[in-house]
This record gives sequence, structure tokens and C-alpha cells, in this order.
Amino acid sequence: MTEHIEQRPVGKQFNNSYDIVIVGSGLVGASLCLAFAGTAKAYGLSIALLDAAPIAANTPSAAGALDGRATALALGSRNLLHSIGLWQHLAPHGQAISNIQVSDQGQPWKSEMQAGDMQTEALGYVLQNQTMGQVFLQQITQRCSEFVHLIDQAQVTAIDNARQNSHLEYQRLGQAQSLTAQLIVMADGGRSDLREQLGMFDQVQTYDQVALVANLQLDQDHHSLACERFTSSGPLALLPLPCFEGKHRAALVWTQPIARQGELQQLSDAQLLEEIQQQVGYPMGEFLAIGDRQVYPLSLSVAQEQARQGLAVVGNAAHTLHPIAGQGFNLALRGSFALAQAVLKACEQGTPMGDLTNLNQFVATSRWDQERVISASDKVMKLFSSKKPHYSALRQLGLFTMQQIPAVKTIFTRAAMGLDVPLSKVLAMPPLVTSNSRSATRKANEPV
Repeated sequence: MTEHIEQRPVGKQFNNSYDIVIVGSGLVGASLCLAFAGTAKAYGLSIALLDAAPIAANTPSAAGALDGRATALALGSRNLLHSIGLWQHLAPHGQAISNIQVSDQGQPWKSEMQAGDMQTEALGYVLQNQTMGQVFLQQITQRCSEFVHLIDQAQVTAIDNARQNSHLEYQRLGQAQSLTAQLIVMADGGRSDLREQLGMFDQVQTYDQVALVANLQLDQDHHSLACERFTSSGPLALLPLPCFEGKHRAALVWTQPIARQGELQQLSDAQLLEEIQQQVGYPMGEFLAIGDRQVYPLSLSVAQEQARQGLAVVGNAAHTLHPIAGQGFNLALRGSFALAQAVLKACEQGTPMGDLTNLNQFVATSRWDQERVISASDKVMKLFSSKKPHYSALRQLGLFTMQQIPAVKTIFTRAAMGLDVPLSKVLAMPPLVTSNSRSATRKANEPV
């Protein structure tokens, strides 16, 4: 049953004054809240989590057979989530990737990365976004009731960080309200109006491409295989999804020229399935059906500023990149945990968590990670999207080298798995709050 949060305190409210405010309760904002949770419990911090949309506290459930977007979690991301005790709640909903096949259409050489070669149980995992979001919010309500306040339908109108504490104003159900915090984190997505209002502009590079995202029904088991196929019109990725009601499924991300945007939206399911099958072949068998499709333009953007006194930017509000390598959410998650580590360090040292010196350390760690991942994704996209003959030769040389030289493959695979980045050190989530104590907390904090 879905329960909408109507400014119901899940945790303590201190006269609209908090230690941390997170703007955006999507996958990045909610996972950041949980990365903060152990520190908040240990040091008595209060957190407000705001979102412009209704926040639904659902019981985690699988999305429909061919509904909903999916995300590939690198093994390094799984390790981060495991470190705070969150992965065990996501694992039942995930599909392991045990084999990744990379190929160039019309060319003989391909490369395969296998979990067995890396001596790991999986190279990564695929989860549907809807399910991940439900798990995150469920864990917040079950574990963080003492110190997290969920505020939904809150449209943030202004942020002022030029004070001792940062100040935030928002509209909710026609009423203007405000709050203050030591640290405000913007996790409000790639089109962050707040960031632009503050003059924290981004550098944008358009790709003249669109991504078509949809789920496919397969005629056979995918055997935990993921495919990356580079075609003359753009890269195509297939990710394995868990079986649903006896139906085998895969998630599709297909990059095409922007001139095809309207056509891709208008093609019939049969026409689209036929074209996709021709592009990728039959490594996963035959495609039987396709779910709702989303088509959106692609660009690369990086916020020029990602921290100010009492203010930090994470997730798509800080960076968006090409989906060719599936690294967007993984990069965002590492950035969130780097911020959580910076907050823990400030608490341990007794310094203000919103102090710019402290936040600049978080930015330095995140910038290094962003620069290498974004640069690699951008270069791979350009290399594998070009129709020039010498680029084709370079692609084949790269795939041949990776397949024939184990050391090269290991380096590349570890990077794709997110294992070449040190894990941020944060405290584990607090234990479950009993229903009796949770009810008492809600009643004690109900507005009068």
C-alpha cells in the first residue's frame, strides 16, 4: 500500500533548524541520506530530506515485466552499499552480471569479461530504479526515524548560503516556509534550477545523439550476460534483468543520431524490435516484446562549482555523462559517499561540516574521479561512434589487445567494476527502529 508523506515528521524537527538538508529524494538523494545515517546517529545530527514530488513510502516490489528503467551497479558500488549494511536489502531484487561481451558490428574481434576470471561472484548487478528507490525510502523510514524528517511536495524557491548557517525557502501546498542547516546538499537532478539561480553554472557539450531506453522480453534465459554492441549509428547496450513471472528480460540502452528522435518514438513495436535485432544479433536470443520506450537527448555537463560555504552539489546536478559505459549512477554514488566521509571527518574533528575547507576536500576527491570517468566515457563514445576507417581499425586493435593480453583486460575490467577507486569510509546504518518507538516518535513530533 502506498503512503504519501504529508510533512509528517519521521524524525526530530528542531524549529526548522537542521544539521543537514538534502534537496531531492531520488536515488542519489535517498542513498546519500543513508550514507549519512550512521554518522547522524552517532553524533546526534538531524537531517531534512525534501522533494518537489510526493514521497511514497512503499513496500519494495518488482516493477512490471516490461516497465521501468534499470541501473547497472558496478561491483565497487555494491561494496559501498554493503559497507553501510544496505546491500543485503537490495540483493534479492538484483540480477548479477557474470559475463560482459563487447563487439563491433561487422568486425571479427570481440572481447569478453567474466566474473570467474576476476575471481568475483559478479562483475556488477542490475536493479530496476523503482525498486531501488522503494528500498532506500523503506530503510530511511525504518532506521532513521529518530533524526530524519521527510518533507514532500516542497518546491524549493531560494537558497542563501551567505550566512553562518545556510538558509532555504520553499513552497508547500501554497504556504511559504523556510529552514536553516549547517550543510545543504543539492541532489535535484541534471536540470537543477537551484544551481543556476546560485550562479553555479555548468560546462555543456551536446552529442547530437539521443538514447532510447526500454525493457525487452527474451525467448530464452540470458545467463547473466550483458552486451555492448558498437554499430555504425551508435552503441547499443543490453543488460540482464531478473526473470519476472516466467518471462526473461533485458534492459536496452540504444544511442542513435538526434535526427532519429521523432522516428524512434513513432516506430511500431514490431519495427523497432526488428531493427534492434538486426543491430545486435542473437547473443541473448530473440526479442519477443518491448515495453514503454523513453527517448531523450544526450549531453555531457559538469558543474563548474560543486561546493560553497555550507553548500554541496552531488549526482546529476554535479555531472551528467554519456550512458555508453553505464557509469552515471556509480559515479554519483561514489561522490555521495565521499561527501558522507567528509561529514564524518568533520564530526570526528569537531569542525563545522559546512566549512568550505572541509567541503573542498570532498570536491578534490570527487573531481579526480569525475575527470577520469567522464574523459574515458567521452573518448570511448567518440571512438566507437565514428564511421572513419582508421577509427574502425583502432577499435579492432583495442578489442584484440584486451582479449589477447590478460593484464590489459584485468586493468580495464577492474576500472569498469569500480574497483580502482578506494572505498569511502563511512559509518554503517543504525539498527532497525521498533514499531513502538517509531510510533512514539511520530506522535511526539506531530504538529499541533
